[in-house]
Amino acid sequence: MTTLRHIFDVNAARIVPTRESRKNVRFSALSPAERENLLSSYHPDYKAGAYREIRAGANKGGRTVSELADLLESDSPLDPGMSLVPDHTTDLLVIGGGGAGCTAALIAHRLGIRAMIATKLRLGDSNTVMAEGGVQAAVGEDDSPVEHFKDAVRGGHHKNDRNLLRVLVEDGPEAMLWLCEQGVLFDREPDGRLRVKPGG
Repeated sequence: MTTLRHIFDVNAARIVPTRESRKNVRFSALSPAERENLLSSYHPDYKAGAYREIRAGANKGGRTVSELADLLESDSPLDPGMSLVPDHTTDLLVIGGGGAGCTAALIAHRLGIRAMIATKLRLGDSNTVMAEGGVQAAVGEDDSPVEHFKDAVRGGHHKNDRNLLRVLVEDGPEAMLWLCEQGVLFDREPDGRLRVKPGG
C-alpha cells in the first residue's frame, strides 16, 4: 500500500542528491511569448473547450467556464411542484451549518430555545470540519495560554487586538474540551492525546 510517508521518501530520494547543484542555479525571466506558451501548455484555463458562450438566459452571449455554462443552461434541480411558502416556525434561525452555527444551535437547544439550521450544503461540509490547518489552542503539555498569547502577538507583528486575543487564548483549551465532548474528531496520538504541532 502506498502511504504518504512512502511518497515523501520517494520524492526526497529524487530531490536530496541534486539539492547542492541546484542551490545556485539562476533562472532568467520568461519572455511574454514564453509565458504564454507555458500557460497554454499547462494551465487548465487554456485547455480546449474550457470556456464557451452561454446560449440562453440573462447572460446569453457571455463567455464562461464550460461547466458553469452547462449548469446555467440546464433544467432546475428543484421540484417545480415544491411549495415556496415557508411552513416552519422556530425561535432561532441559524444561517450556516459550520462550527459556529452548530454551536449556536446546540447552546440554544440546551437553553430551551427552538433552533433551526439553514445550510447550503450537508451538515459538516464546512471550513471547521474540512480545513486541515488545525485549531490554535494551548492543549500541549509544554504549552499554556500565556505562551500562546506571546506567540500570537509576535505572529501578528504586535498589531493584534489584545482583548480579543486574550479571549482566544484563555477560552481555547476549554473550547477544545467542549468540542471533544460533542464528538468532534481531531487527530490524536496513539495514547489518545490530541495531536499537536507548532503553529506560525
